[in-house]
Amino acid sequence: MVTNKKLNPTDAPAGERFFQALRDLHDAELLRQLDVGITELTAAVMETGGKGHLTLKVAVSKLGKERQVGVKPTLSRSIPQEETRLRLLYADEQGRFCVDDPAQGVFDFDAPRKVTVS
Repeated sequence: MVTNKKLNPTDAPAGERFFQALRDLHDAELLRQLDVGITELTAAVMETGGKGHLTLKVAVSKLGKERQVGVKPTLSRSIPQEETRLRLLYADEQGRFCVDDPAQGVFDFDAPRKVTVS
């Protein structure tokens, strides 16, 4: 049976419970990862002009019949990358990339030429 019990409001500042929970998880390692993540994301957005995101997912599950809970945070991010240019290449029969079309004949411009003088 699920009951909706509301937590008693407190005079605590907004976000205090949330940030205390983040500090308690893995000796604040999650907060350090968030700091690094937001810094890298912001720098990449400023450099590339692209968009990105930083997502924190906190899974909470009840363990046993007492008040124990399992808390598993997951941090994911999408950092914009500089756009790479398209390059035209050819593929040979073995699947290797080639600068020149392997099906086209090759001219030997460095071959010696016979010169006739009249």
